[in-house]
Amino acid sequence: MTLRTKGSDKLGVSAGPTTGIHLLGTGSSTPKTYISNTDLEDVVETSDEWIMTRTGIGGRRVLLHEGEESLSSLGTESGRQALEMSKVDPLDIDMVINCCSSPDDIFGDATTISSSLGCHNAVAFDLTAACSGFLFGIVTATNFMSSPMTSPRPVRNVLVVGSDALSRWVDWTDR
Repeated sequence: MTLRTKGSDKLGVSAGPTTGIHLLGTGSSTPKTYISNTDLEDVVETSDEWIMTRTGIGGRRVLLHEGEESLSSLGTESGRQALEMSKVDPLDIDMVINCCSSPDDIFGDATTISSSLGCHNAVAFDLTAACSGFLFGIVTATNFMSSPMTSPRPVRNVLVVGSDALSRWVDWTDR
């Protein structure tokens, strides 16, 4: 998601009436591997009906340990889409926040995503807050953008990425 302190609100969303912070673009990316409830019937004693009645989930996308996909590649694709929608040049991004509790790199993926997108003028960091991570990332971005006096270089454009692959730690045999 791309946020900006000034400019038009293309999606009709604003962080608040007095802050002037607007959502300019969004993007999304999911792993290619899809596991249906029926697929799980071969792994554990369950059924599509049992899962659907209790959770409403019919299937899930899973990021495999090996292969061409990674959290940083999915985050980069989502960020590319958000930048494209927002029409913000990657060099005009001041900050990249990657909200993730399961990064590819133990030190985080924000710098990889930032570099891959060409956001070479941006400060990049990861924010770990599990389920509330993306919301916390939006709040953090808004705080940086609405506090221009805290930095000699104002933060005007922020790219917030939410990414996780908690399926890496799921015990698929435990219903």
